[in-house]
Amino acid sequence: MLLVDAINLVKEFKQQANAVRGDIGTRVSQKLDEVLNKNAGFGVLSDVARVLQGQKVENLELDSTLVAKFKFAPTTSVDVERTKNFTVDNLEYNTIINCFKEN
Repeated sequence: MLLVDAINLVKEFKQQANAVRGDIGTRVSQKLDEVLNKNAGFGVLSDVARVLQGQKVENLELDSTLVAKFKFAPTTSVDVERTKNFTVDNLEYNTIINCFKEN
């Protein structure tokens, strides 16, 4: 999957989650925002995806020659939780996007 497609998939899910009314919709939206805000690498990959789409991005701390190499950068959906709390029944509710960035 292309990086641009993966980032757009997350953004589309975020829009759909924000459109869900009620307590469950609010909790899903808040959790997604918390996860994405904690993950600085996702922000960097979002900026790279915007550059790959031809948009200008201010303050991108990445060499322009490397941006094209991110076209197929992997994004992974995982969640880490204590084993005793993690069951097959709640598997579908546990998804986060982890993006890793070297410091």
